[in-house]
Amino acid sequence: MKVALQPSKLKSKKIGFPSSILHLGTKQKSITQQFISPWVWGFFIVSITIFIACAFVALNRPTLLPFQIVNPLVFRPLPEFLSLPISFDDILIPAIAIAAFCLALIHIPANNFTRLIAHTVISILAIRYLVWRATVTLNTAHWLSVIISVILLMNELVWIGTYLLYLFQTTWTTESRRKREADHYEAAVIAGEYLPSVDVFIPTYKEPDFIVRRTAIGCQAMNYPNKTIYILDDTRRPHIQKMAEELGCKYITRPNNNHAKAGNLNNALPQTDGELITIMDADFVPFTNFLMRTVGFFQNPKYDLVQTPQFFYNPDYHARNLGLSDKMPNDMEHFFGHVQPGRDNGNCVICCGTSYVVRRSSLEAIGGYYTGCCVEDYQTSIKLLTNGGCIAYLNELLSMGESTRMFADFLDQRLRWLQGNMQVYFRKDLHIWTKLNWIQKSFHVSLIFFCFNPVVRFISLAMPLLSLFFGTSPLIASVSEYIYYAAPFAIAFLFVFGWSTGDRLSAIWNEVYETAFCFPAMGRLALILRNPFAKASTATRKGVKADRKNYNFCHTYPLLIMMSLTLIGVVMHYGGYLLGIWEINQHEYMGKEFLLFWLIYNFIVMAVALLSAIDQPVRRDVDRFPLCTFCKLTVKDRVYWGYTNDLSEGGASLTLNKNNELVNLQGTQEGLLEFVEHGFTVKCTVIRSASRDRFANASLKFQDVSLEQHRKLIVLLYCSLEWWKERKKPNGLDASLEVLAAIFKSKPLLNVHTN
Repeated sequence: MKVALQPSKLKSKKIGFPSSILHLGTKQKSITQQFISPWVWGFFIVSITIFIACAFVALNRPTLLPFQIVNPLVFRPLPEFLSLPISFDDILIPAIAIAAFCLALIHIPANNFTRLIAHTVISILAIRYLVWRATVTLNTAHWLSVIISVILLMNELVWIGTYLLYLFQTTWTTESRRKREADHYEAAVIAGEYLPSVDVFIPTYKEPDFIVRRTAIGCQAMNYPNKTIYILDDTRRPHIQKMAEELGCKYITRPNNNHAKAGNLNNALPQTDGELITIMDADFVPFTNFLMRTVGFFQNPKYDLVQTPQFFYNPDYHARNLGLSDKMPNDMEHFFGHVQPGRDNGNCVICCGTSYVVRRSSLEAIGGYYTGCCVEDYQTSIKLLTNGGCIAYLNELLSMGESTRMFADFLDQRLRWLQGNMQVYFRKDLHIWTKLNWIQKSFHVSLIFFCFNPVVRFISLAMPLLSLFFGTSPLIASVSEYIYYAAPFAIAFLFVFGWSTGDRLSAIWNEVYETAFCFPAMGRLALILRNPFAKASTATRKGVKADRKNYNFCHTYPLLIMMSLTLIGVVMHYGGYLLGIWEINQHEYMGKEFLLFWLIYNFIVMAVALLSAIDQPVRRDVDRFPLCTFCKLTVKDRVYWGYTNDLSEGGASLTLNKNNELVNLQGTQEGLLEFVEHGFTVKCTVIRSASRDRFANASLKFQDVSLEQHRKLIVLLYCSLEWWKERKKPNGLDASLEVLAAIFKSKPLLNVHTN
């Protein structure tokens, strides 16, 4: 969701966090990047280790405060309504029953009715857990214990309360109903009975030429007769204007960049006259049926805007950096595939900036695109809704775009979204709390809590460390109580979270994202609370390349510090018990196994988040896709038959019939590659080849590609839903195992990715 989670050239005053965290520059390197070498980090960590070790040895105990002062020496008796069964077997029954329930869900598809049952069960377990937590687990032995214990409890109340609200909002979705509507409305468009004029806007700001060209060609390829394509160039580039003329698109620019994308779009509105407007960002390419599936909705006068999902043809930063591009889905799939259909049920769909169609008269009725925030899409949809409008969400993949390729770009994008989402609650002219109904307001309450989720995540990372070093337990409970009250909810949450979303996101991978985003987001939140309308970045970099790895220490050093403290604390604390340095007290040792589990879990999540932030080299200008299609290669009057292994706009990899002479042709001979099934050819050069058994492999680079040939390549690669574009669906267990595998394999450190 455009909620918070890249590189702006902002300068900020220090407000508790380094400016490298508050504002991430695309060109300006932070002090840590320029001057702090890796060996300095090692020296710093070793120094801290020695200091902490000396402090504990001097105190002659494993904690800064005596355990008997900050913790009760005897567990309190439970009230009658929370009393545990006498038999340990009976204590295990709730956890076993929930585990069996979750195993049964594996064979049941998630739909509105099954989600209702599962969400009801997990809600009951969550309330049961919170009653136990709030009633008998607070540590009141010392004032510091009370503070830490209450903070943790409040943190859990916020997190679980937000989760329960999320369950309520995503139980019943409109996915199947909207698809039936699309089928019904599309019939009139296909028959030519409803063909309103459509203006397709392609707003561009500094995107490379080849990206803008690709989008324009894709928009022209849409199977809809009554459309006009406009390239809205906000950087006034003559070569973009020339490209628009070459392609047959109309070109609009303006003398300034006031209000960024919103201003660019508003500038185009009075210069165009289509009944409907489609926005396709410069890094997105629509499928050929995009307008056929969406335009028909506007036969119904109640619809003002139809939003479709954003999907991406390249893996996001964490999957690529970890070497999991073929296994893990993009982090946005959860929002677009599950959250938006739930919001649609309450008429609270968020307009997401691209891949949507809007009625011009509806836009004009609210004064055009909203310019009061650093982003325009979400805010414009709020204006439509407060004006009595209706936004539909069609959950079909009808376009694909470029996902952020670098960790810094990911951060800059999500921080801008965070700031834009928070800004709406400081704007009086949006009338959120006076003109929306209570269901719509509930989504805004949920979004407020989501914006502050980095704080919730930070507390969950910091609490076990505070407990480890100060010696105060944040909650007082026996092993049996954990098993009876906490385990059933934990088991249900870990499984149902992924199952109910159709395996679009697992609970553990969600925590990896939240952890990677935590510290930069806290810095931005501090800035927003001080100055909500501080300048933010205007656009996300696209078409980024890198020649070497980037460790992003300037953005991840808080994780390094917390991981180091965790490692130091665990070794000093638990290692001291094992080696006999600290005397084991029976009361003191109770509950430490849960603290150890919590610390290890957080360490694993932080380690994966840290590894995912190590950007791998990106050397290719364009992405290659595993398209397999029949082809004929002609070189020096010799014909080789075969098929493509992968294909891009700039080249291809082929498997051809055996011919040893092919090996000697690389880099020296021009050839002609014919796509037999698709009826066009391109000139090429064999840059690499090798014989293998009965076949030969060859790598080609395309030469002198004409406009018509380029159009056919774009349509072939980007304008339809092929098998490799369909979303990946790892179940919760697979996703959890990948978390562990990412640590042991450490691919970002050891491998060199050449994609």
